[in-house]
Amino acid sequence: MGALYTNPPLREAICEFRFPLEHPWDLTVAGLLYERVRGDYPRREQRRVREVEVMLAPEGLREELLITERAQFSTADGGCSIQVGPRLVTVNCLPPYAAWEEFSAWIEDAFTHLQAVIEVEGIRSMALRYVNTIEIPEPDVRPEGFFSFYPVVPFGAGEDAWFETDGFIVGCEGSLEGGRDACRVELSDAIPEMPEASAFLLNIDYFLAKEGTIGPEGALAWIEAAHGRVEAVFESCITDRLREYFRG
Repeated sequence: MGALYTNPPLREAICEFRFPLEHPWDLTVAGLLYERVRGDYPRREQRRVREVEVMLAPEGLREELLITERAQFSTADGGCSIQVGPRLVTVNCLPPYAAWEEFSAWIEDAFTHLQAVIEVEGIRSMALRYVNTIEIPEPDVRPEGFFSFYPVVPFGAGEDAWFETDGFIVGCEGSLEGGRDACRVELSDAIPEMPEASAFLLNIDYFLAKEGTIGPEGALAWIEAAHGRVEAVFESCITDRLREYFRG
């Protein structure tokens, strides 16, 4: 997804660690972690983040909007950051840091420093997310020419079509590793930055579906394997025609 192409579409890579609810955690964790990483992440700020949490209620599944405070530590140029929230640590990188060789080093460094600050006894869940913005210098591009994963609109076709699509989003979720892991893929149209161009957003989210099945000692190996899965899913979603754009 990165080294194969001259013009890779990756716009952000996110690695997320969530820890068990019973894990000891207080407001000092962010400060202690910052003291260890401030050489690489000198910029510090507080952020308010909206999250949607799916909860099991007597009437069934329901969604609840949560607003949480996070501490964010960023590199001098803002290309990579660590976010710390309640029992949560994420590493976010933008190009060029999002190339896997660099991104994986940022992840390992952050996780190692966290283990030095608190005793990480368990991991509730992990995720590796890739956000790809794909811009094609052609107007009115249909996704089926560039993607093998796209929506099929059954409301007429060709000259007899009576339904004109103004926008779309399509997604799916599948299980891997015997149901231990899962991967969610979403493709949608986007607003292009270049004139007379077409743009698409391809999001790939690989996560630990069965909570607590990977311990701290296996976390980095899981992340490495997840990256391989994400690359395989990405290549499966695109066609050779789109690969030519990425190769310049």
